[in-house]
Amino acid sequence: MPRKISEFFQYLKYSAEEKSLNRSALITGDEKIASSIDKIIDQLKNNLGESSDLIIRSFKIESFDSNSVLVYMDGLVNKHSLEFSVLTPLMQHRKNCTTNNISRKLNIDFLINDVIHSLYCFQSSSMHTSIEHLLNGHAIVFIENTNKSIIIDSKGWETRNITEPATEAVVRGSREGFNENIQTNLTLIRRRLKTPKFKTEGIVLGTYSNTSVVICYIEGIADKRIIEEVKDRVKKIKIDAILESGYIEQFIDDHPLTPLPTVGYTEKPDALVGKLLEGRVGILCDGTPFVLTVPHLFVESIQTAEDYYVNPFYSSTLRIIRLFALLLTTSLPAFYVAVKTFHHEIIPFDLYMSIAAVREGIPMPSFMEALMMISIFELLKEAGLRMPRAIGQAVSIVGAVVLGQATVEAGIATPLMVIVISITAITGFIVPQLDIGILFLRVLLLLLANVVGFFGIALGVVLVFIHMCNLRSFGINYLYPVSPIVPADLKDTYFRFPFWKLLFDDTTISLRKND
Repeated sequence: MPRKISEFFQYLKYSAEEKSLNRSALITGDEKIASSIDKIIDQLKNNLGESSDLIIRSFKIESFDSNSVLVYMDGLVNKHSLEFSVLTPLMQHRKNCTTNNISRKLNIDFLINDVIHSLYCFQSSSMHTSIEHLLNGHAIVFIENTNKSIIIDSKGWETRNITEPATEAVVRGSREGFNENIQTNLTLIRRRLKTPKFKTEGIVLGTYSNTSVVICYIEGIADKRIIEEVKDRVKKIKIDAILESGYIEQFIDDHPLTPLPTVGYTEKPDALVGKLLEGRVGILCDGTPFVLTVPHLFVESIQTAEDYYVNPFYSSTLRIIRLFALLLTTSLPAFYVAVKTFHHEIIPFDLYMSIAAVREGIPMPSFMEALMMISIFELLKEAGLRMPRAIGQAVSIVGAVVLGQATVEAGIATPLMVIVISITAITGFIVPQLDIGILFLRVLLLLLANVVGFFGIALGVVLVFIHMCNLRSFGINYLYPVSPIVPADLKDTYFRFPFWKLLFDDTTISLRKND
């Protein structure tokens, strides 16, 4: 068994590697394609079973004078394209060919180059290769006595339209958001990066899902060591299926035990392009609109793409407001409990007497009161997220109002505590990417404040900063460029300078690998 905790997590990630490789070998064998059409159909059914969506269309090519079959998975192909680009040209191939011409045209290459009207097709002699492409949305043509297949790109499944992302709403800026189709997402990026320096590399992950994953970056801006590290970590992933980019995030994360995110994500193409121009690497995953970005720094949590579309003074003010909101949402309940329990002297006497009068009859201490209200809020938020949208909004609003009023009238909580938790909840929505970390920090500071008051809060803040200073994301310090301080890059952190102040000889601020 591994002795270090980091080795233990590597063990958890890759202990099934040998088993996955063996399973993959069963799938990607080198079974040859049979000569007889009947045997070809038997091979397909042995591999795919009696699948209801497996369509086998028999036809005959007159110039070949041989039986053929067109095979595809229903719902994954464009049937109209198959009919007019594949079936019609093959079935209506010239019937009056001479004997010499017929023998010449029996060549598979001739069919691919001169008969089939498809942008992309090729031949294969492996049945398993053909089946892999079949399951990826390609159509396959098998011709008797050739021992080969023609693989034709005819993908045409239904996809969600390009809409405004719900998680990153903007007042000014692009309304386009990624969808679940990886090719559509790449197109949205290409429209904004019309340069040969934009590079992509495709990888297939998942023993059973065979999910397409694309690593993208801008050559000359992204650090080569970071690019190689990303590729190395992604290629090492061994798992049965990749259903969302969150699977990849958990495998490549530098610090799986921290509640703070060291891998970023976005649904907006313009936000991703902005990060690529700063030297980051993007990871697109088929089947999800969320694109991962690495390295991910703490300062990105209070930045938005819209900051660059408005006046720099206004965007800088908004960033300060977000930073202040982060401070409030993590420490306000702890501050209230510390003042009420230990530090009465810092509030005016009249206000203290008012608070004491309101708390008369409350059966629990301030700490338990705050913990109860935080728990109720988290329950309401989770219920609002998981229920149908129309009902969820009603539950969130009505539930908060009714429960808040009821707890006060029942003498379980004070009105001031309801106000404190309400402010805490509202400010928490301003920095959504830190949602999980905020909850942990809020409870940690609350516990320490209940024990030793302000000293506990100060201790908690110091411990959190020490922890953040020790975090790294693909070799970059999590608090960069504040720790270590890089004066040139401070121009676009918690403040944003005008664009003419951000220009360098290399035209952009790129991440620097820390040695």
